[in-house]
Amino acid sequence: MYAVGISGSPRKEGNTAILVNEVLKHLKGEKKFISLADLDIYPCISCDRCWKENIECVIDDDIRWIIRELEKCDVMILGSPCYWEMVSAQLKMLIDRTVSIYEKDTLKNKIGAVVVTHDVHGRGGKMVALMIANFLNANGIIYAGKVIGEGGAEMGRIKKDKRAMRKAKEVAKRIMELYKVTRGR
Repeated sequence: MYAVGISGSPRKEGNTAILVNEVLKHLKGEKKFISLADLDIYPCISCDRCWKENIECVIDDDIRWIIRELEKCDVMILGSPCYWEMVSAQLKMLIDRTVSIYEKDTLKNKIGAVVVTHDVHGRGGKMVALMIANFLNANGIIYAGKVIGEGGAEMGRIKKDKRAMRKAKEVAKRIMELYKVTRGR
């Protein structure tokens, strides 16, 4: 099994990265963690060339190799902090740019999980989790579950959220179960 965990936080080692890595830690097989922080990434320019010409996205940035990793993986864990009840701009750019492979169905039947960190008042996390889950569903990705935890501005605060840490382990267990059922391994 090859699992890719992506943190859409602008903080390279922030709470979202910690929680995504917590899920990865409990998985067996090959794992890769990608932080979208500090990468060279740009939004979709809606040129439609990927659709009309059946080519790779014309924007030459780091999203190209990340999409290739998503196409190669068996499992993806997508994480975002909650910003105004929406995903981060970094994760939104990645999601939008996968339009370049949408018609190819290269993400179909992969296993996906959602990680969200929100402020200590718990505002908006469910909405963000739903947005990411909708992306998984639209691409035919098998949904394994979600983890929503308290992060906020304090770096490392998520480690104090015992419920979220426990849930990360449960989601990893569910991923392994789904992998065994869908891949027969």
